[in-house]
Amino acid sequence: MRTQILLKRAYHDTVTIPLLFLIGAGLTHQPSRAAVPSMKFDPSDSHEFQQEAANTDPNILKIKALSGYIKERFKISENKAATIVSEAFRHGLQQGLQPELILAVIAVESRFKEKAISPAGARGLMQVLARAHPKKVQNLGGLPALYDPRKNIKLGTHILAQYKDVSNGNIRRTLLRYNGSLGKSKSRYPDKVMRVYKQMKTTARLSEQLQLAQANRTTLQQ
Repeated sequence: MRTQILLKRAYHDTVTIPLLFLIGAGLTHQPSRAAVPSMKFDPSDSHEFQQEAANTDPNILKIKALSGYIKERFKISENKAATIVSEAFRHGLQQGLQPELILAVIAVESRFKEKAISPAGARGLMQVLARAHPKKVQNLGGLPALYDPRKNIKLGTHILAQYKDVSNGNIRRTLLRYNGSLGKSKSRYPDKVMRVYKQMKTTARLSEQLQLAQANRTTLQQ
């Protein structure tokens, strides 16, 4: 009975993420929940998520859930989705930013197209504008480096974190600065990013609720 209640709550909490998608992704087959160790990523990792890793670190479960969501929502390959999400977690945790916020910026800026170029000349997943950050882009490896998902996310996250500091932690002003629309009072850019951000957070939260429900069911059956 307790398991059924938890599952109903998890389903009720989300509007945009189908419960059956997460079940199909294998998120209801985690036997236990453990303490969170430090996050470590190998750049050469193929991002194949093994069951043992998911049981060890809840962040791995979040990465798996968000990768599946992005793969289905934005029609990109599983490996690309996993790479992007893992890099968002890596650099988000380093820079003190929510990984889901980075993913939301990518969704709004480029819809996860690493070769995207805006009319203004912004490039890559996070649409970094080279002329606004010439030294940073040069140190990264020049314009071609902006088409590399890992390098683009690294630089874009660094810029976003700097804007957050300048904005004294105000996320709306941070996003306006990132988009170059700080002086535009009617800009809807922050609202677009925050809508996607909430979807990402809901996906991660639902996966944790399903894991907890499965753990409770296993305990009751013992």
